[in-house]
Amino acid sequence: MQALNWRRWCAALLATSALAGCGGSDDDDDTEAPPTQPPVTQPDPTPADKVLFIGVDGLTYDAMRRSVADKSLPNMAQLNATRAWTGGVTDAPTQQPTLLAPGWATLLTGQWADQHGVRYSVQGETLQTPTLFQRVKQARPEARSAAAFNSTVLAGLIAGQRDAGYLQSLTDCAGADDCVAAQARDRITEGYDVVVAQFGAPERVASENGFGSAYDGAIRQADTAIGVLAKQIADRKAEHPGEKWLVIVASSHGLGKTGVSDGRPMSSNKTILLAANQPALLGGSADDASFDGLWDNNWYALPSAADVAPTVLDHLKALPAAAKYDMAGTSLAGKLALRHTAARTSTDNKSVTLSWVRVGEPAGDIVISRDGAEIARVPGTAAEYVDKGFKFETEGVHTLNYSVAVGNAVSAARTTVAYTKPLPLLASLRTGLTMLFPFEGNMTDVAAGGGAITPFDGTQAPAYADTGVFGKMFKNDRSAAALGGFKLDYPAGMLDAAQAFTIGFWYQSDGTANDRSILGNKDYNSGGNPGITIAQWAGPVLYFNLAGGGSRVDINNVKFTPNKPVYVAMTVNKTAKTLTASVYDSELGFSQRTIGTGSVDLTKIAGVYGPHIGLNEDGRGTYGVCCAGTKGPYTMYFDDLAYWSRALTEAEVKSLALSGKSVSELFP
Repeated sequence: MQALNWRRWCAALLATSALAGCGGSDDDDDTEAPPTQPPVTQPDPTPADKVLFIGVDGLTYDAMRRSVADKSLPNMAQLNATRAWTGGVTDAPTQQPTLLAPGWATLLTGQWADQHGVRYSVQGETLQTPTLFQRVKQARPEARSAAAFNSTVLAGLIAGQRDAGYLQSLTDCAGADDCVAAQARDRITEGYDVVVAQFGAPERVASENGFGSAYDGAIRQADTAIGVLAKQIADRKAEHPGEKWLVIVASSHGLGKTGVSDGRPMSSNKTILLAANQPALLGGSADDASFDGLWDNNWYALPSAADVAPTVLDHLKALPAAAKYDMAGTSLAGKLALRHTAARTSTDNKSVTLSWVRVGEPAGDIVISRDGAEIARVPGTAAEYVDKGFKFETEGVHTLNYSVAVGNAVSAARTTVAYTKPLPLLASLRTGLTMLFPFEGNMTDVAAGGGAITPFDGTQAPAYADTGVFGKMFKNDRSAAALGGFKLDYPAGMLDAAQAFTIGFWYQSDGTANDRSILGNKDYNSGGNPGITIAQWAGPVLYFNLAGGGSRVDINNVKFTPNKPVYVAMTVNKTAKTLTASVYDSELGFSQRTIGTGSVDLTKIAGVYGPHIGLNEDGRGTYGVCCAGTKGPYTMYFDDLAYWSRALTEAEVKSLALSGKSVSELFP
C-alpha cells in the first residue's frame, strides 16, 4: 500500500498548489519557493515467507509442455515444471474421480478422498479434514489467507474455511477469470501471506470445443495472467526485499482425450502439471518420454496433487510434527520423500500392511508411528511394514492413523479396523447350500449343484486377481462390446421351486460407476421388470430390487467402501413375503434391513430371460454398455459366490462375513 499512498499524497499536493496559484496573494515578492520533494519511502527489509498458488484447470501437462517448447507460454516457461498425478491410487481406498472438486480438495488438504471426503463436483460437498488455510492460521495466527475461484462449486466448498476464520478473503468469481486475476493481484499488493487463484477458462473451452485454436488461446490468456501476478510479486518485493515468495502452478485434474472432464482413472485424466519457482522439485521428471501412454503404477513415485499443501506448509514453516503428520503428500522442497504411502487392513481385521515408495537416498531408519506413538523402526531401504500390535477392548470400527518418517521426510496413511469378537464359521451353512464358487483360479462349483459361470458372449475367458478375500478373486471385466460380462447359469426351475433363497458373495469395485447391475436376472432398464437385481449406484451405495406382476420393492442407499471387499447377501422369503439385504463392510460394520414384498408376484421373480443371473450385468448382458448411468467398460470383483435354497439367519450371514473363512472349508 505504500506506493498507492505515495500517489495519493502527490495528487493532494498538486491540488493544493493549483488552488494557491488561482487565489492571488498580498505578497509582492515574486521569488519562487524551492520545489517540495515527496517523502522518501524506505524498502521494508522485514523477513516474511509468502505463497502464491495458482490453479489453471484445463491446462494439461502435454499442452503446457508443447506450448512452452514453441514459446507461446513465456511465463510458464520461467517455472520449473514436472509431470504429476492425481485421482489417488487406482483400485485402492484413496482412489477418487479425476474431477474439479475432488482434485482441489486434495490440492488444499494434501489428502485423498478417503480422508477429505469430497468425491463429486457438486454443490453441498464438505471437507472432512484440515486445509492448508486452517493449518497456516493455527501455526501462524497473524497470517492472512485469500482465495479467488472461477468455480462457484469450489467457492462453496471452501466457504466453511472463511466462516471459521481460517480464510480472510474469499471471492466467487462465477466463471470470470479476469475477476480471479484482479482479486489475486489486489491481495498480493495488500500483503496477504497466502493467495490462491483458480482459473477455469481452459477447462471450459476444452469441454466445449476440444483441443483446438480456442483452447490454445485460452491457455495463452492464463499464461498472461500468471505473468501479471508474477510482476505484481516483483513490484512488491522491490518495496519488501525481505519477502520470500513461493509460486506454485498446478492443475487439479487432467482431461479426457476429447477435452471433457469425465472423471475416469485413465492416464490423460490422472496426469496433471505441477510447476514452481524452485530450482528443483523432488522426484520430478523433465524427461517425459517414458511417462507417455497408458497409466503405469511406477508413476506413483512422481510428485502428486497431494504434495502441494505440504510444500506450501513447509515454506511457511507450518508442517505438523512427524509423529502427528496426517497428510498423504510430502514437501517437494526436500531431498528425500516417502510417496505412495498406503495402509491396507487385512480381511480378517487382524493386521495392517503399510507400504511406501522412497524417493532419494535414505538418511537412517524409517520410523513408523500409530496414533502419534512410535511403534517400529525399519531399515531405510524397507518398503513395507506389517502392524499386528493393535488391540481393542470394544467392538466396532476403529480408526488407525499412521505416519512413516525418515529424516525430515514424512508421509501418512489412515485405515480402519472393524473389531468383533471372533465368530466361528457355522456348520449349519452347509444346509441348503446348492452352489458355491470359491474362484480359486477356476470356475468350479464345489457344491456340485449343477451351476456354471459362463460369458454372455460365449468367448470371454475369466480372469482372477491374486488379492482375493481368501486367495484369488474373480476379476469380472465388462468390456465395451454390446454383449458382455458373465452369468451364473443355474438348473431350470430353481428360483421357481424354492420357497426361500439366499444369494451371498464378497464384492469389490472402485465405487465410481453409477447405475450398474452387480447381479441380476431382469431387464434393468426398469426396476419394475420381473426379477431381482443388486446394483451399484453413486455414493457409492448398493440398491436391492425385487419385482413381479407390475409391482416392485427396493432397499436402497446401503453404503459401502470402495476398493475393499464387502460381503453382500440378498434373501427372498416367499412364505414370509420379505426381502432382506445384508452387507458387511470392514469400515462401516454390519447392516441388515428387511421389508415386506407387498403385492409383488413372487412367482415371477425368475425373470423372462432364462435360468441365469447376470454378473456385472443384468439378465440380458447388455445394460452396462447400452443403458447404465455410467456406460462402458467396468470391472467388478467377486469371491465365494454362493446360493442357498433357504433363508439364512442373521447369525449365519454374520458368520460368513466375520469368521474370516471361506464357505469351502465346510467341505471335506
